Amino acid sequence: RNIARVHHRLHELPSNDIRDVLELGCGAGAVAADLAATYEMNVHGPDYDRKQIEIARAAQPESEHLHYRVEDATRLTFQNANFDLVISQNVFHHLADWKTVVQEVNRVLRPRGFFMWFDLVFPKSIARLFQPLLKNHSLYCFADVRSAFERCGFRPLFHEKLVHGLFVHHHLVCQKSEEQ
Repeated sequence: RNIARVHHRLHELPSNDIRDVLELGCGAGAVAADLAATYEMNVHGPDYDRKQIEIARAAQPESEHLHYRVEDATRLTFQNANFDLVISQNVFHHLADWKTVVQEVNRVLRPRGFFMWFDLVFPKSIARLFQPLLKNHSLYCFADVRSAFERCGFRPLFHEKLVHGLFVHHHLVCQKSEEQ
């Protein structure tokens, strides 16, 4: 499902201009490996969890176009303006400091690069009530996410809201401004 979602969104973008990709929180590496194999993109898949990187390397071995590493998304070691596309699928709610990650995405993304963000969001009242109780995770409403993205110069190109029972997912594809 994650691979299909990324493929679908890629077909809406000028994918010929996308060569260097960062998949934040790559997990077992399936999406990163698919992009490297299908499109011959240079894909870097960082994940904070060392075990996930071990699983990714065992399931989808690294290659000329595919690289994994343990990284903290709030302090990425990649150079500025290094990527044409950054993908984050269901990662931000696992992070205590997701707003810093938005700034890091902005830093490593090239001007006019794309940011695909898919994640859970919560009603504002739930986010405000329960966020103080969480140490290593985040609850946020969509207005918070959109505001943080706009402050970094991301212009929304596509937005979709999906409701699954009590859970609401948002799919957002943004483009970084030229001036950044």
